[in-house]
Amino acid sequence: MKAEKSAIDQTAHAAAHQVIEELDEATQLARETINAQQPSAAALVEPAPAAEMSDAERAARKEDRVQLFIRRAARQRQQGLKELERVYSGVMVVDREIKIFDPHIASSVTRFLGLTDKTIHLVGRIGRHFMSDAQIEKLQQSIQEMCDTYVQEGRQAAAVAAELSQKGRAENFMWIEPHYLAPALEVKFQVKSRSTLALAEAAQHWDEAIRRMCEMEFNACTTSSQISEVRLRERRLFAALNKHCVTIIMGMSRRSMAAANERNDGHAASPAPAMQEAEPARAEPAEALAD
Repeated sequence: MKAEKSAIDQTAHAAAHQVIEELDEATQLARETINAQQPSAAALVEPAPAAEMSDAERAARKEDRVQLFIRRAARQRQQGLKELERVYSGVMVVDREIKIFDPHIASSVTRFLGLTDKTIHLVGRIGRHFMSDAQIEKLQQSIQEMCDTYVQEGRQAAAVAAELSQKGRAENFMWIEPHYLAPALEVKFQVKSRSTLALAEAAQHWDEAIRRMCEMEFNACTTSSQISEVRLRERRLFAALNKHCVTIIMGMSRRSMAAANERNDGHAASPAPAMQEAEPARAEPAEALAD
């Protein structure tokens, strides 16, 4: 009996250790967004009034901000790709091959899809340790609503682009057909939630919409600004979902640390309060969406 109990305890300990490790990994992914939004020491210095700045100084300041967002995006892509390529054991997954051709859509998928999938998975798996059932249901519903918006608008963008492409082809017998030489992103991803399956499919709808619009631009049926509007809309939707996931993961991480501190201090952990920090986030401003 002692040996059996010891084996059970070891299994439980290993499972708990894996859960905490996954939460810590998700927290690290989330920090890539939060850290980039923290002001640097230079940014804390009172800026000179715009009227006192030369054109060169204003241009330099703007370029500094652009470079900040570019570095943030690069870190997110690096961490996000590791998550997309990760092989999970002991977790039910669905293997999906994701192939995206447009670099902008590929950047969104690389930066945001892994954390979104991990957040949905962790809320369902360990959310009860930090929230009530009602709070979990509310969070899951808010995530699902944002996923649904991304999916629906992706399908609509692809349908509209297909219709315009068909019309353009019918009116132009000298139709030019440009093509990609290789995908911008090709990865096998172990999907852990049904919602993520829909997101991965939707990203390919957005990608198809951009492909058709770029083809139409070659044939003078659309403009580069119209293509940029679709890219920006996709990025805003996915970035907003990502920020929402960040608030959820950081909230769970804070509660995990607080519970550990209470145990170390010899106090019983108090019931989890309402998760106010996980309200849906608004989309980032355009300059924050740099690839």
